[in-house]
Amino acid sequence: MSRFIYYILFLISICFVQAQNPVFVPMANVSKLPDVEFYDVLEDQQNYIWLAADKGLYRYDGKIYKKFSHPKQKANSLFQLKLDANGTLWCNNIYGQIFYVENNSLKLFHDASKLVVGQLAPFSIQENYIRLFTVTGIYDIDIVTKKITKFFDGMCISNSTINTTNYTFTINNEGDVKRHRIYKFDKNKSSKIFEIISSDNIQSPRLFAFNKAVFFTHKNKNNNVIYSINKANNLVTQLKTPTQIENEIIYSLLNFKDTYWFLTSSGAFIYKFKNDVFTFKEQLFNNESITDVQEDFNKNYWFTTLDNGVFVSPNLKIRHTNLDAINAKVTAATALQNNQFVLGTNNGKLLFYKQNILKKTLKLPGKKIVGKLYFDAQKQLLIVSINASESFIVNLKTDKITDVNNRFSVAKTFSKIDNNTLFYGNYRQGILYKNPFGEFQKNSIKDSRVKASVVYNNSLFVSYIDGLFKYNTVTYSSEEITYNANSLLVNAMANTTKTIWLATQHNGLLKYESDTLKPSGIKLPNNLQINAIQSQGDILWLSTDSGLFQYHTQAHQLKFLNAQDGLNTAVNDFLVLEDQIVIIQPKAFYTLPKSQELFKTFKTAKVRVEAVTINDRDTLVTNNYKLPYNFNKIGVKFNVNGFQSNQHVNYQYRVKQIDTSWQNVPLNTHFINFNSLSSGTYTFEIKAKNVSAKKAVFATPITFEIAKPFWETYWFYSIILISIVTLIWLYFRWRLQQKEAQRNAEIDKILVDKKITNLRLENLRSQMNPHFIFNALNSIQDYIISNEKELASSYLVKFSRLIRMYLDYSQQNEISLEEELNALKLYLELEKVRFEDELEYKITIDNQLKTKLIKVPSLFIQPYVENALKHGLLHKLKDRKLNIEAKIIEQNKLQITVEDNGIGREQSEKLKRPNQQHKPFATKANLERVHLYKNKLKRDITIATNDLYNENNVATGTKVVITMPIH
Repeated sequence: MSRFIYYILFLISICFVQAQNPVFVPMANVSKLPDVEFYDVLEDQQNYIWLAADKGLYRYDGKIYKKFSHPKQKANSLFQLKLDANGTLWCNNIYGQIFYVENNSLKLFHDASKLVVGQLAPFSIQENYIRLFTVTGIYDIDIVTKKITKFFDGMCISNSTINTTNYTFTINNEGDVKRHRIYKFDKNKSSKIFEIISSDNIQSPRLFAFNKAVFFTHKNKNNNVIYSINKANNLVTQLKTPTQIENEIIYSLLNFKDTYWFLTSSGAFIYKFKNDVFTFKEQLFNNESITDVQEDFNKNYWFTTLDNGVFVSPNLKIRHTNLDAINAKVTAATALQNNQFVLGTNNGKLLFYKQNILKKTLKLPGKKIVGKLYFDAQKQLLIVSINASESFIVNLKTDKITDVNNRFSVAKTFSKIDNNTLFYGNYRQGILYKNPFGEFQKNSIKDSRVKASVVYNNSLFVSYIDGLFKYNTVTYSSEEITYNANSLLVNAMANTTKTIWLATQHNGLLKYESDTLKPSGIKLPNNLQINAIQSQGDILWLSTDSGLFQYHTQAHQLKFLNAQDGLNTAVNDFLVLEDQIVIIQPKAFYTLPKSQELFKTFKTAKVRVEAVTINDRDTLVTNNYKLPYNFNKIGVKFNVNGFQSNQHVNYQYRVKQIDTSWQNVPLNTHFINFNSLSSGTYTFEIKAKNVSAKKAVFATPITFEIAKPFWETYWFYSIILISIVTLIWLYFRWRLQQKEAQRNAEIDKILVDKKITNLRLENLRSQMNPHFIFNALNSIQDYIISNEKELASSYLVKFSRLIRMYLDYSQQNEISLEEELNALKLYLELEKVRFEDELEYKITIDNQLKTKLIKVPSLFIQPYVENALKHGLLHKLKDRKLNIEAKIIEQNKLQITVEDNGIGREQSEKLKRPNQQHKPFATKANLERVHLYKNKLKRDITIATNDLYNENNVATGTKVVITMPIH
């Protein structure tokens, strides 16, 4: 068997020196880090992280770095970040300028360049003044008046302040002797507490004052020297310098709880200090030049370096060991005794660790892939199952490796039933071994792929691919355990004092108690996939893709480790040791102490509204806004300070007037937009909660009061109502006026009609004047006397017809042109008799005229014909001619012309008797009718009378032209 045994003792070699630093996150990987050289880090009261760097002062808010600078700043680099009692940040530079931050900008407090002489001067913040320690002395600068008072004369090299007390290291030259002294300044009282007389300057002197102790360090020719100063009696004691830091460059000394951290060019050295002795605990980040460390409000540790930027350790208790040096992957692991464990690799190596330190390595014959490891503590034997038809047993007392062929090959689970019986399950069956490490007896209890197994209360529980079975460990009779009458697929099992816990594929986490299967009762996140379960006493450990859970089965307390703790990986396989948990990964492992300090209590920083935009324009952030109706597009930006707060803080918002419940904001979203708010008052509330915190924090509510548009205001409604009432009133007034006007028009029309009727009667009276009637009757009498009965009868008929026409037409305002001309013809025939046939008349009608359809004022032409006969033709003895013409002229008008060849109007006037010097009454009545037609009835009737003359200017007649529209 010797050819199968390969034993390699552990050698201290660089190949196996593995970093065991706490888990950490380089800030350069989180966001764009503005520099690589940093000197100081500080968290203020608002949980901003301030960084003093070579390139300037920066503030980190969980998302971005904001640079603070001053236009009169003489050097970019800033140092010595300090907070005063009001939370104001102070700093200075080598040039001697002292700055403070106010209203989100860097302010210059004082330029002390003439005092510091190009040296970085320590300063302390007192109640009313800044105390500056320079190579020319100590100066107090009044905060209000900037008045400078020299407090101490001497070369001050180093200072440290605790409360109001200053511990200062000075150098005084007295001839060739240099007196190195430490003074204690309590406000304005000073006392010398220590002196070193030397001809050489002391190198790198530094003072560090804490609540419990004060330390003074310097470097001599050989190594670092450390003194402690008793704060009560000022006694100085030289301490033994720890060997780890004897030759290190010490940048700073910090106190965290009961430990002291020396920050050096080789990382941070952590010590306990008791009875004037430093006891080494550990060294962190041995390859980094650590300049400062800050513990923030969530117990994240910020480390600044001189050449490698800033990195943050979310949990100092979680350590990460990188296994890149083994040139293989870890494929199996199991716990041993006394906090020891062993890792199996895919190249046949077994790596034995104790407290994170690799103690030895064993090599299996050939290149094997270790699939499963099982440790029998009683026999001190290690079963190594290979993912092939091979397996080995390793005697941990002698490190002897024994090839047992395929006895335990391709194992999925092992469970020890008693000292002589072992259950072994593989990919195709469950097997019981009697005397498994010697002359064994093998018994297959079920042919099926095995997933997990556990022994509890004289029962063996085995999960197969087709169900969960319970075996009696005496008879090995079995029964299937079902859930809701269905078979179970269990991926992992573990038992605590009274319970078996089952991680199932489809039913979540179940527990088996008192022969009853039921839900676990643990409030785990929804849709959580459990990868593995381990137990120890009443403590249950659950590994998931989201992290590692711890559940106390008696206290019913659930705790959680995830990416926020630095465990930013899915947890599959893990081991539970006596004092720690080991999380296994292919190329690394994490170790976690099983102490309460492992689990942090997370807090949430105050949520702040950083910006408010109105209609896409930034505005001053305030708690109340009164806006016009059209300024209703509102955006709110908010943030919570803290390490990676954008990944670990959930936001919810509510607008009371809109939302009945809190609305979730997507992770890593820091703004809410309201695109079009209607008029009204809105109260915007935002709250934030760290995913691992218990309580949320609230921002101050913001009220937005958006005015109503003018068309929705009461005054606008009033105007509209008054306008409507006014319009209604005006409408009814107009209607009344219209009706009044219509009534007046009807009255006017009645009066016009009455007047026209009167005028027609006047016309009729004029036309039926006694002279005309007398002449007509006289003519009839002459015909009778002359026994001309037919003529008398004919004349009488015409006369009666004419009288009947006049009487009939006088009842109408308008008659047809045909009726008007027929009456006129009849009148002229009767008048022709009076003129004894010495009258020649002619009536001409345009063929285009539709005389039956054209309406004209009744008996309107006859007065002008009568004038022509009476005044123009009557006085002429012969050749009496009268022409009447009716025709259409342009613009669809009717033109009637009455023309005679009488003596003319001028001669006719001369022949009248004195009492006849007026116009004929019928003509005057016609003119008044024309006026009424024009103004009342809107008919444009015109009458033009023209005198006719021959070439010798002798009157030859009169022409009357009547024009009226055709309708």
